[in-house]
Amino acid sequence: MTLVEAKKRVEDLRQTLEHHRHLYHALDAPVISDEVYDSLMRELDALEKKYPELDSPASPTHRVGGEPLPHFEKVTHEIKQWSFDNVFSYDELCAWEERNVTLLTKEKISDKPTYVAELKIDGLKVVLTYKDGIFVRGATRGNGEVGEDITENIKTVKTIPLFLSKKYSMTVIGEAWMKKEDLERINKERKREELPLYANTRNLTAGTLRQLDSKVVAKRNIQIFAYDIEGLNLTSQQDELELLEQEGFLVNKDRKFCQHVKDVQTFYEHWTNKRFNQNYGIDGLVIKINERKLWDVLGHTAKSPRAGIAYKFPAEEVTTKLVAITLQVGRTGAVTPVAELEPVLVAGSNVKRATLHNMDEIKRLDVRIGDTVSLRKAGDVIPEIFDVVLTLRPKNAKAFVMPKLCPECHSTLVKEVVGKEESSAWYCKNKDCPAKHLENLIHFASKKGMYIEELGDKTIETFHDLGLITDRASMFKLKKEDIEGLDGFGEKSAENIIASINKARTVPLSRFLFALGIRHVGEQTAKDIAKHFGTFELLQKATLEEIIAVGGVGEKVGASLYEYLHDPYSQKIVTDLQKEINILDEKKKTGGALSGITFVITGTLPTLSRDEAKKIIEDNGGKVSSSVSSKTNYLVAGEEAGSKLTNAQNLGVKIITEQGLTELVKR
Repeated sequence: MTLVEAKKRVEDLRQTLEHHRHLYHALDAPVISDEVYDSLMRELDALEKKYPELDSPASPTHRVGGEPLPHFEKVTHEIKQWSFDNVFSYDELCAWEERNVTLLTKEKISDKPTYVAELKIDGLKVVLTYKDGIFVRGATRGNGEVGEDITENIKTVKTIPLFLSKKYSMTVIGEAWMKKEDLERINKERKREELPLYANTRNLTAGTLRQLDSKVVAKRNIQIFAYDIEGLNLTSQQDELELLEQEGFLVNKDRKFCQHVKDVQTFYEHWTNKRFNQNYGIDGLVIKINERKLWDVLGHTAKSPRAGIAYKFPAEEVTTKLVAITLQVGRTGAVTPVAELEPVLVAGSNVKRATLHNMDEIKRLDVRIGDTVSLRKAGDVIPEIFDVVLTLRPKNAKAFVMPKLCPECHSTLVKEVVGKEESSAWYCKNKDCPAKHLENLIHFASKKGMYIEELGDKTIETFHDLGLITDRASMFKLKKEDIEGLDGFGEKSAENIIASINKARTVPLSRFLFALGIRHVGEQTAKDIAKHFGTFELLQKATLEEIIAVGGVGEKVGASLYEYLHDPYSQKIVTDLQKEINILDEKKKTGGALSGITFVITGTLPTLSRDEAKKIIEDNGGKVSSSVSSKTNYLVAGEEAGSKLTNAQNLGVKIITEQGLTELVKR
């Protein structure tokens, strides 16, 4: 066989194997036997070994798994991966629709949205990247901006294609899951080997995709339902799902197009009980506005796109015995009662503890130690006690009394007065309380804070107990020799910890503010403050009135931040940190070549992602809008531009390419 003949045979074999993969794994309609399929695969493998130049990462022979990886690399998503907000009732669903219709009306859009309702699979979100029709990367969602590269593991999943019918460059979002029967099989194997068992299919899926050896993953029969496309300008959610099916992805058939939310409710009620009979976990529906043109108009909240919502099924509810009530001291000093329970399985997890929130909640429930209590857990929500089975109350059931002293430092507990109201929670006001101190250290190093990746909760606790970490600044004074040789820490782990500490020495102002753990200053508020003041020095000099005047900052938040900045105890923390780290300025640019100019971006640009184009515009003083209007100065149009291009033409808005944008910046 000549090289030309071999190349043709390899291409034909790959196409044939891909066709039968789709029939078997996506449509569940095989037309050839497993033995025939295996024979074709062996022939392809032999040809690729004989002619290495014909091998390709997109070949089905690469699904068996490669060499074990030393660790997973971090990858930055080209487009931020959002998560949807939740609703738990039809009234909340209607309120969501009403909010969206109100926003659309303000934008002079009278079209009422339609919806696509899809099953919310209880699995693990994965992000699949295709370039010119070839699968190039698989990643976890991570924090939405940065995930882990699990490409070799994803390649083993037979329900996704490794190449597409056209040279699409796009990102496919999916949910990885495993069959309940596979959970049973794998747990039986682990039980024989005296290994810990997986609690549910979601845990098994997550544990499998985090295997460093992709050959292990290949044996575990991971499935992926694809449900979203980014990077192509399709007009509707239905179009996206249909294209995914055409390209050979496994797409869940149990979905419904809905003209009204009442149709969504009918679909929801149909699946509330039926979900238990499926071979995968389902914890609700995902409702998406079908018309993609409305997504840009509605935009996002701080956490989620407004055009989609997760409609959760009722939480699983169980009963168990309350054996004790303990207290947990948080980083703000709030003392939270925690129910210690006889272990019980709820929503696939073994639960031993549940929050009781505060003393008001304990009194409302009239819960006592020794009671049989009703417990529920919805999705990722912390387990909570919602009722007491009074008929089972023992005679020796004991009422809980909030102690007067902090369980950690024995300082007097107090309630706070906010305005004219007294807080429900009790607080430890001792700034040196060890529990508050430890929680603040953990928060400081966390992903959304300084992101000292190798300093996890347990490591910080260990180093704190050993006196290696005494305050925030001491984290940056750690040396390799301090760590190496400690129980559980070798040379490599010590080097990794020091490297992650050094990497965190340069931090944007917004992350630094959030990491400080200032009461009421959340992640989004920290970003708003950082953009307004730009530098930490300017923020320190700001008056209370100037802080309160920042958009998104009210009196309560402003007062808390101002008090922190002018408190001698906090000032010492900041001063010590500034000797160790570099805080990056974040003030929004007001000048630049594009100052005062409004842009809208549409279609796929040749070299820039939309986020990259947006950053260029904003860095040069311009503004990016989500919809075309008479106030739009330029439409930056790429390939497959949709309705925005038509709107711009009708309004006489100047249309430019990516190159045109570059020229505007340079002028």
